[in-house]
Amino acid sequence: MAQTLYDEIGGKNAVELASIKLYYHILEDDRINHFFKDVDIKKQSIKMNAFLTYIFGGPSLYTGRNMRKSHKSVVERGLNDAHVDAMLENVHTVLNEMEIAPELQKQVLAKLEKHRDDVLCR
Repeated sequence: MAQTLYDEIGGKNAVELASIKLYYHILEDDRINHFFKDVDIKKQSIKMNAFLTYIFGGPSLYTGRNMRKSHKSVVERGLNDAHVDAMLENVHTVLNEMEIAPELQKQVLAKLEKHRDDVLCR
């Protein structure tokens, strides 16, 4: 049986760690941290972990709202392509810190990029 992207990047531990590390970076990024001012980062990290596990092919019972519903209010507050780019840059930084192979990084970023239009409600 072929491994999923979830397996290839390190499975449960790697995705959990990446989800946590991502929010440390986001909170330091003035381009996007204002969107998370009143957000419970621990809960947000758990949601991100479930979402990433799901889109990377891991064993997830993701029950979160779809991307359009969960980002609608943020889009109304100005979320745009530049902010999504900033988020993806932070993901790339985390993947580098975790020493994920460049080819796998490309796959991770491509999976996330597929959700851009839904995140931006278009």
